[in-house]
Amino acid sequence: MRPVLFLTFLLSSACATGAALAQQGSNWVDPPAKSGASGGSERAKPATKAPPRFEAEPEAASRAHRAAASSAARRESRRQDQARQENARQEHARQDRSRAAEMRRARRAAIRERARAENDANLARAERSAPPPARMSRAEPDPRFSDWAVTARRLSLDYLDSVSAPNGAALAAAPRFYGGSVRFHGRTLSIGALMAEKRNFMRRWPERHYEPQGEPRVACDGASATCLVRVVHDFTAVSPARGARSQGVAELTLTVSFANGAPVIVSEASRVLSRAGA
Repeated sequence: MRPVLFLTFLLSSACATGAALAQQGSNWVDPPAKSGASGGSERAKPATKAPPRFEAEPEAASRAHRAAASSAARRESRRQDQARQENARQEHARQDRSRAAEMRRARRAAIRERARAENDANLARAERSAPPPARMSRAEPDPRFSDWAVTARRLSLDYLDSVSAPNGAALAAAPRFYGGSVRFHGRTLSIGALMAEKRNFMRRWPERHYEPQGEPRVACDGASATCLVRVVHDFTAVSPARGARSQGVAELTLTVSFANGAPVIVSEASRVLSRAGA
């Protein structure tokens, strides 16, 4: 009985020792159970990193580029609008200046035309109502005629010089040339009314220049004690305020009376023979 038990013990020990050696020699470890191993293995694996995305940055850069381009376009549009507005303003200003200049020229032309028409009308009235030339006596010449002619000629030239003077001097000198009443361009005026006419004329034409052409022609009449004087002269009249100018050649006709001793103008008329530029 003992030999059998001992043999059995030896066999059991040998099997256990062989299993242990086999386990150590192969270094193998039994895997865990399927259910437990599967769950643990999945949790142990590291999380897979998503690949980097490069689409976002180019999209942001594109949006920034488009925004910058849009802002630049708006600035350029505003600049062009401002340039157009400035050009339009300058064009309107130029047109306004041009219209104003045309209106000034039209006003000056109208003033000159009106002055010319008034002057022509005055001359026409003066010619219609001018007194007839003094009749010359057929008798022997009056010995006074030569003195009267010299005096009348000098008076007419002095009168033209006074008309060419500035307004104040011309108005101050005018009364000494005339008698108590004067037939002035067909109308009989007192010296006061005549001075009002002179004042209006000089106000309209503050700058004047009268220059005789040669010597005046004089014819005297003993019966009426008068001399008729005709002076052809150049004239220039300017109104800077109105932008008006009148220039040409005219004939002045004066009747100088010696009835009261001192020579005075008792009649005055004139007519334009030609105008500059006409």
